[in-house]
Amino acid sequence: MNDPTWSSRVPAAGGITEEHIQTIPASYGVVCVRDTAGKAISLAASGDVRSFLAARLGPQAEGAHDLRPVSGTYEIMPCLSIFEADLSFIRESAELDPGLHDRVTRKLRIWWLGTHTDAARAEWVWETDPASLDESMRIIGPFLEKKGVRQHASNLDAAFELCRYPEELHRAPAGRACAYKEMGKCPGACDGSESLGVYESRLAEALDFEASVSDARRDSINERMRDAALAEDFEAAAQCKSELGVWDAFDKRDAKVVADLGKHSYAAVTQSDRKGVAAVLAVDRGRWARVCELDLEAGEAGAAAVSASVLSGLKSLRGLQGCGDLGVLGVLGRELLRPSRGGPGFVRIDRLEGSILLQAARRVVKAQRADQADQRRNAPRDE
Repeated sequence: MNDPTWSSRVPAAGGITEEHIQTIPASYGVVCVRDTAGKAISLAASGDVRSFLAARLGPQAEGAHDLRPVSGTYEIMPCLSIFEADLSFIRESAELDPGLHDRVTRKLRIWWLGTHTDAARAEWVWETDPASLDESMRIIGPFLEKKGVRQHASNLDAAFELCRYPEELHRAPAGRACAYKEMGKCPGACDGSESLGVYESRLAEALDFEASVSDARRDSINERMRDAALAEDFEAAAQCKSELGVWDAFDKRDAKVVADLGKHSYAAVTQSDRKGVAAVLAVDRGRWARVCELDLEAGEAGAAAVSASVLSGLKSLRGLQGCGDLGVLGVLGRELLRPSRGGPGFVRIDRLEGSILLQAARRVVKAQRADQADQRRNAPRDE
């Protein structure tokens, strides 16, 4: 299954007629309008390429969108979903209009949280470009906003009793204990009260935090709180309520997605142009590729074969250096954190198997084309 490709250039000097407009597919895709010298003057992902071109080159074009006076040709890159169109737009804009690519990438930026894992250097830092962080750091994310990533770091400190003053931790065991130790909210690795090995184990647990961890902790605390209430041990019940507040502070939507950067490799199941069939992309951090289609009638045996193909595709992408395109990473992260209705289904690499992939494909095919207008809100635009 080949990646999307451009159509041949279609003459459009002075605009296009209503009859011509009706020959253009009303489908997802990337559109490029060029001037008479062949330079790209408009480049965009669209949920409806016919409407996009009609508004810029058709008889009703007006205002800043009217490109008829300067247009020479247009070309279309048909895509199977708005998600694929977004990814294709990022890839093509990097070559055709680097300035546009940079502007859109900045709009799509997401945040990442990193730290060294040894106590002598452990300290939270946050950046929008994972490549700017030290290679020896553990990096987790994504987060939509800087405020969110900072809050997550603070929540991890509270939930796992991590050091709030890393400069003192770096001096261990000669560091100076702070008020958190006096309040019983930090074991005090900085002044030698706790071994650095134990502290580093707890930091590793914090970095592996995900929604299931938070859910399990809350269930355990709620059970202890019920027992304390039945025993009329109100002091213990109050302590449990305080502990529960620490775990409730985590953003539930973020917790479902946040993971080690290296785990952000997915089978992305999207719409197809065939009934009862889903398309499957391999998406690894800032890179992606079409892999194959999954026919629902093929059942779990067919899904298992597709799963193997996706794993092979992800292996090839993961063999490349770095994180790829930050724009692609932004499209992926935003769709994971705030899914659009009718958008792709994601199966993470460590959970990828035929039965799970088939479930995702069934959901996507059922919703196919259902909420096209809603999906357009995530598409990058040219102007």
